[in-house]
Amino acid sequence: MGAVSLLAMIHQPAAHADTPKFPDLSGYTPVNTQDYAIAFDNPGRQPTMTDYFLTPSGVVCVIDDGGAACFGNNLPSVPALEDPNSRVSYIDTQKGLYQSSNPGYVNGTTIRGQQIHTLPAAHSITVEGTVCGVSNSGTTACKDPQGRGFIVSPSWTGWLPKV
Repeated sequence: MGAVSLLAMIHQPAAHADTPKFPDLSGYTPVNTQDYAIAFDNPGRQPTMTDYFLTPSGVVCVIDDGGAACFGNNLPSVPALEDPNSRVSYIDTQKGLYQSSNPGYVNGTTIRGQQIHTLPAAHSITVEGTVCGVSNSGTTACKDPQGRGFIVSPSWTGWLPKV
């Protein structure tokens, strides 16, 4: 084995034996998406509706634009950010885990004065082919129509490029 091959093996990420398996969401009770819709002002037109929910542990999640994301400075197992007032962590079906600007419109469990509802255990929400669900153990899992997903569990947060 050459030195380059050995070096590549050393720097290659270890297999994620502790990566949770994506749950089967098909048996979860679907919720009415209208109960999770938040209206955003759209001057001169009808408000834009976007579906948000809270995980049982209080993480804010959104289903929009063909995917899903959960965000905040409370994602389990994600290191705290140096400046949590201007930056937050996101886990997204399309991009994985990243940091971005703090969406100032979220204030705790409300968005512009509208309450974000918790998605209960053993329930799912589906919007335009993207589905998210919460297990009885508090794990939130989302996947988009392209089969990309993520899991936010009490002990692990991570992206799954293929579910």
